This record gives sequence, C-alpha cells and structure tokens, in this order.
Amino acid sequence: MKRTILKENNLKELLTNDVNYFAIDSSLKEVDIPSNSSINLLITKPHQELTINVKENASLFLSLLVKENIDGGKLNINVSENAKVEVYFADFSFGKETYIFNGQLLGRDSSLNWHLASLTADNDQKQFDISVKHLANSTFAKMDNYGVCKDDGKLVFSGISHVINGASSSKTHQNAKIMVFDEKSIGIAKPILKIDENDVEASHAAVVGKINDEHLFYLTSRGLSESAAKELITLGYLKPILNGFMEEEIKEEIMSLIERRM
Repeated sequence: MKRTILKENNLKELLTNDVNYFAIDSSLKEVDIPSNSSINLLITKPHQELTINVKENASLFLSLLVKENIDGGKLNINVSENAKVEVYFADFSFGKETYIFNGQLLGRDSSLNWHLASLTADNDQKQFDISVKHLANSTFAKMDNYGVCKDDGKLVFSGISHVINGASSSKTHQNAKIMVFDEKSIGIAKPILKIDENDVEASHAAVVGKINDEHLFYLTSRGLSESAAKELITLGYLKPILNGFMEEEIKEEIMSLIERRM
C-alpha cells in the first residue's frame, strides 16, 4: 500500500487511484476529507490540536499511535451527512496528560466508531475526555475505551454521549474497561449519557477491576514468572487495537511498546 505525507488541508488534489493512505504532517491544524472519498489517515506524532472535517458520503479510517506526551492535546472530528468515521487511538505515552476528543455528527446517517487503548505505569497520570454529540437524525456512535493501570499510575476515562432534541432514531453506546494491577493503581471510568430526545437507543457500560487471580495463577503454574504472566495478559487485553493499523512495522512497534511499558 502506497503512503504519502499529507501537508495540505484539502486532499482533493492529492487523491489518485492508487494513493488514499496518508500520514498527517504534525504541523497541520485542519484537514478536509472530500465528499465521496475513502481515506486512511495515520498519525504517529502528537498534535496540540487537530480538526478533521469529513464531508458528505465520505469514509475516514483514522489511526493514531501516541508515544510522546500529549498533555493538552485535542482532536475534533466533524462528520457530515452519510459519512462514516472509524478511529483507533493507541496511547503508550509517559507522564501526566489530559487529552480531549470531540466528535460531532452533523448530518443524517453519519456515524462514528471510537476505539482507545491506553496503558499507565510508574507515576503516569492520564485522563481522556471523549465526547460525541448527535446533531441530526439517524446518527450512530460507539465508544470503546480499554485501559491497563499498574504501579502508581492513574487512568481516567470520561465519556459523554449527547443526543440533542430532534436527533430522532439515533443510536449511541459506550463501553469502558480498565484492568488494575496493583494496590496503588487507580482506574476511573465515567460514562455519561445526555439524552434530550425520546426516539433513541442509548447504553453505557463501565468495568474497573483487578487482574483475574485465576488467570494469573494458571499462567504462573505453567512456569511463567508473575511479571511475564501480567505482560501476556496485558497483550491479550490491548491487542485488539492492532486492528486499526495497516502496516506490520507499526503493529510490531505497538507490541514492543506494550512489552517495554510492562
């Protein structure tokens, strides 16, 4: 698959029959996804703030790999009528950070699927504020937030799904899970539904819990050390985020980052 570095706001003139896979230059602040296009975007360097406008009938597959601290980072995605967006966010950064995601479903039959995997270790303090707003009829959104928290780390998932009055026949769902390894680890999941319309389908689920003792015992009884067993469990827990990355070298890098952080 061919890939090019995107350094312009509008992709329309860059699109060809064999190139629809782009890496976003870290200096870009705004990107327009043209109508009726199908685009794959890759981000491997953090942006302080980035806005992506997905035009009518377009399809966006966005993959983000975060290795550096992105405190104060913000991503905005505006989705027009009948446009589809899929976001995979793999966070393996260090330190204290707050990251904000705002999704707006602006047009009828627009949809947004959000997938986040994050790992906190040592003294990491991370908070992700994720919100999706339904502003039109028959819109769809789903959030999946998965995290692992160890040592003195803290991980907070705050999700807001807002369906405004008049956005009938819309569907919005949230799923948040955090696995906690150590006594001093802190995991917090805060799903919020703001529903101002009766004709909707909405749900949320949140689970924060310690590592399964039976799984840990089974693996250590088979000869693995406790640290190796925890690493294996973490890999299995966060591995689904790999589905959002096309290049094998990036998948291998993510696996390596998980191993190093464990």
